[in-house]
Amino acid sequence: MTIEVELTGTEFRRFTLFDVLRRRKLWRGPVLFALILGISAALCFTKSDTQGAILLGNVLLTVGLGLPCVYFAYFFSSLSRQVRQQGLTRPQKVYTVTLTEKSQGILADNGKEQLPYAWKSVHHAYRSGTATYLYLTPQRALILPHTCVEDPDELWNLLTKKLPREKCTQL
Repeated sequence: MTIEVELTGTEFRRFTLFDVLRRRKLWRGPVLFALILGISAALCFTKSDTQGAILLGNVLLTVGLGLPCVYFAYFFSSLSRQVRQQGLTRPQKVYTVTLTEKSQGILADNGKEQLPYAWKSVHHAYRSGTATYLYLTPQRALILPHTCVEDPDELWNLLTKKLPREKCTQL
């Protein structure tokens, strides 16, 4: 099965949101920070009879809510900037993936280099509604949009056949 991947900005955004917020769960740090400072602010507000407690509570609440907001705003603006820099405002052919049933059955070709991968070295595969994400390593994934595949079910069947059950997740 050969898949010529034409990536759109929308699909890249979906993948990045999945990877960063759902798979790696990088939202936890800012939320935990906001929670800790929010609780600290609430404790300060309960001590309103102490001089400066209300002011400290307001400062803690402002910082506790403001920094996570800035973090997520920066994340989304850098994601939009990345889409523009990679030219994904229009669909772009980014790579070709060939999948076979051989032990070295994954070949990724970006036009400059060809990289073969073994099925046993695949980290994980995820299937979303619009694409399949094939993680070759925990940091490197191939985005396989379903618009580029003749039959997404056939692709998923091949992946579930070649990979152990615990490495295949339907979202």
